Amino acid sequence: MNRALTLKVASIERETEDAVTIHLKQPLLRKIRYTAGQYLTLEVDVDDQGAKGCRAYSISSTPGLDKTLSITVKRVAGGKVSNRLVQQLAKGDAVQTLGAHGRFTFAPQPGNRRHLVLFAAGSGITPIFSILKSALHFEQDSHVSLIYGNRNSDSVIFRDKLEQLQRTFADRLHVVHVLSQPTSLSQQGGRLTQRRVTEIMRTLPTRDAGNTEFYACGPSGMMEEVTGALETLGVDPESVHMESFTPAKSTQPPQSSNQPKRVQLLMQGQEFSFAVPAGQTILEAALASGVQPPFSCRSGFCTACVCTKLAGDVEMREDHGLSSAELKMGHALMCIGYPMTDEVRLQVE
Repeated sequence: MNRALTLKVASIERETEDAVTIHLKQPLLRKIRYTAGQYLTLEVDVDDQGAKGCRAYSISSTPGLDKTLSITVKRVAGGKVSNRLVQQLAKGDAVQTLGAHGRFTFAPQPGNRRHLVLFAAGSGITPIFSILKSALHFEQDSHVSLIYGNRNSDSVIFRDKLEQLQRTFADRLHVVHVLSQPTSLSQQGGRLTQRRVTEIMRTLPTRDAGNTEFYACGPSGMMEEVTGALETLGVDPESVHMESFTPAKSTQPPQSSNQPKRVQLLMQGQEFSFAVPAGQTILEAALASGVQPPFSCRSGFCTACVCTKLAGDVEMREDHGLSSAELKMGHALMCIGYPMTDEVRLQVE
């Protein structure tokens, strides 16, 4: 099992009323290597009794560019970890992490020439912002278009930083803000629906049209609209990269008996045991029993809750987050996984 790293908070920067960027000092001898688009899984004290919460947050800093390792966190109603990070965390505090993970990544290729079309809504901008900066700074012949949906201009995370990037890269960065509650006639109103995405796509610069890649991150509803628009426009699915920040619409869980199944979970040197009622995912049952495995999207995209099957059988309602090789190795995702045998034993690396 990976040894947890302790990171100290270097500074905290407010982005909006309910979102902050947390800049973390890298360890001198164990620097965390990461790729644009990845996330950090943090373990955080959430109360005065020592209870801990574990969550995955996308990295908003860019490797090779930014001095600190930074995550941007938006407060979630009722979210113990996000509220602790946004409201109480201070400079000098320590957080625990097992490092950077995730497959929603962008690796810049200096000398390459392409058009990156980036879609984001709300806090889905976090990994997209890291990707955007990486492309602008390290692929100097590439162009970037960002389509970003929010409620209003005050809720736009990284608003000032995006404006500065537009000034710096005026000939290579094109930003379209779509606001559901615009405050002026000059702002585009509405939401990122399939129709709106299709309309915007037709107005984007056509440079490098033959070498275009698409990245999208946000709520599942927005992701479905973007996917539908790209399909309508005949975009090759191989050029589309997606990560969801909220659960997708549930599909029917795999059929098994109506009796609860018992799961043993090995995590951070401890063993936890809990019952999983019929129709409930392993993650849902773990959280209900007080166990806090790492997780983020709850929809099988981000793979923050990946585990390895040591005994028993787990069936997932989808397998889009894992490769065929990973499935053969016995990996599973707790957020969309259901125990199919009476006893299941899992390990979180």
